[in-house]
Amino acid sequence: MNAVRVLALVRIVMSSLFLWMVLAGNWVNYKNESFSVFDSSGGSGFGVVVTILGVLMVIISLLMLSEHEIKLGKLAVGGGQILLILSVAAFTTILSFLIIVHSGAFRDLSDVRGAGWGAAGACLTAYMFPQVVIMGIAFLGEATSTSLKDQDKQIFSFVTLVSGIVVVISPLFKWFGNETEVWSGYEPGAPRMGFLLLLLGVGMALVGAMRLRSKGLAEPGGRLSHPHLQIVAGMAIVSPVLGWIITNSQREDFSIGFGPWLALVAGITMTGSAAFELTRREVTAG
Repeated sequence: MNAVRVLALVRIVMSSLFLWMVLAGNWVNYKNESFSVFDSSGGSGFGVVVTILGVLMVIISLLMLSEHEIKLGKLAVGGGQILLILSVAAFTTILSFLIIVHSGAFRDLSDVRGAGWGAAGACLTAYMFPQVVIMGIAFLGEATSTSLKDQDKQIFSFVTLVSGIVVVISPLFKWFGNETEVWSGYEPGAPRMGFLLLLLGVGMALVGAMRLRSKGLAEPGGRLSHPHLQIVAGMAIVSPVLGWIITNSQREDFSIGFGPWLALVAGITMTGSAAFELTRREVTAG
């Protein structure tokens, strides 16, 4: 059994373990009871998003074990790259949930004691999973890629820069509120997932700015190109924000603000721009 086969088996075990923890474990512990993945007082919207991601991770892992060729339509996105996108999105979504459960006014208003073992265990698994995926991509060999036209490069880089900046400023707006108070994403009482968005937004804004230079920015290497990693970052933004929006829609005691919607649009724009870039140049799927 070669290393590629071993990694394929490890991916199946880890993705299955991840999905089992998501579905079987408690997500939130209150003082007198616990709630699971789909309860409005439990995983809620985050649970819905993570379950979808987990199911897709298991399916892709199984297809890769069977050596089934996977390619996302006409885009140069293969099975390994899809798994990287899904696993990073799953990690940032559960991490955001854990941050919310353990900090800010959301915890105090909901009388939450802490996160359950299902969410905590799934977060740890999702943290390690991308590393296994990257190891698998490394075994696929070298990749070829073509350069963008200067005009296209400027457009895509500018969109990445602006999207990153919008993600950074989105928590400055109302993030959520109740009948008596309103919180922005950076306030001490707010769910501190805003600071995770800050890191992602600053990172992508820097990438966009660096790519705007005449010398551009060197490709990551292997079968991972800039648009691949921008899709990873975009989905890492979209998934937790979507989980937060769904959660607020299920809670009658809270209202959603403008900030999450702004972050969602910026994340979708970043992802869509990167996907469109893959149609304007040739890169190797993996």
